[in-house]
Amino acid sequence: MRAQMSSFDVARIVAELQPYIGARARKSYQPHWEQVVLRLNPKGESQVDLVIVSGKRCYLARRDRPMPRNPTSFAMLLRKHLMNARFTGATQHGFDRILILAFETKDGSLSLVVEMFRDGNVLLLDGDGVIIQPLTSVEYALRTLKRGEQYVPPPAQVDPRSLGGDELAEILAGSEADLVSTLASRTNLSGTYAEAVCAAAGLDTTSAAAEVGVAGVRSLVEALGDLGDELASGSGGIAVLSKEPESDDEEAVASAIEEHCSEVLPFTLPSHEGAILREFPTLSAAVDAWKGSHDAAALARRQEEKAGQVQ
Repeated sequence: MRAQMSSFDVARIVAELQPYIGARARKSYQPHWEQVVLRLNPKGESQVDLVIVSGKRCYLARRDRPMPRNPTSFAMLLRKHLMNARFTGATQHGFDRILILAFETKDGSLSLVVEMFRDGNVLLLDGDGVIIQPLTSVEYALRTLKRGEQYVPPPAQVDPRSLGGDELAEILAGSEADLVSTLASRTNLSGTYAEAVCAAAGLDTTSAAAEVGVAGVRSLVEALGDLGDELASGSGGIAVLSKEPESDDEEAVASAIEEHCSEVLPFTLPSHEGAILREFPTLSAAVDAWKGSHDAAALARRQEEKAGQVQ
């Protein structure tokens, strides 16, 4: 994750949510127009916040965060429908940047859909997939995200983990761009992972995609499969820093991560050899170390923005 989460990041967050299945949803908050916080109460554990920053990231965190005294209309709606609901599942739509959270309430099943692309969105759906309320009402060429409309996800993207040789060869042959750009844009890989796949396959990132031969395609398919295996088998998170902490003191390390982190990932890549890295037990913990302080100050930013509008 740099500015936005990748499909790999979303897949890891889905895995990190599995231990919380069975937790009860408590209050929902909207400390800033772009942020929604859903508080979960797992049995035998302290409460944990699912922090959703629309279009950017979604992660689990436990930290103090000031909340509005008066909830927004969207937060009130989430409380009305999800308060005390049982969290029953988390899935990823295909290999897209869409997280689907399932809940069971006294009135039936509901879903909270988190879209992490473009400007993002958060949508509450009923058991039939009809939109009860979106965070942002919007109309696209192929779908309408408004109250009362059937939720339709965007057209499914390629899942690079299951690409076969013939399918990949066809994608490459039809491209006029270089290899790394083609992999990033047409196989649902971000630039970071596209570069890693090229390196693992021993191929030049700047070579013409259409000129990759049979052996090269075979190496790329193997590298993509290895990425999928790494994602499925791992459980931690990595923060990549541009500068070493001034000391090993906990406060100095935390400050260095907030100020000098360039990205967080579920696992290390070949390009990280020799880089300044910090390991975390989960991807959520890595995201929280980098963005958590900023996200926890969402209410203060909202109040400053309102004050600026008045002036």
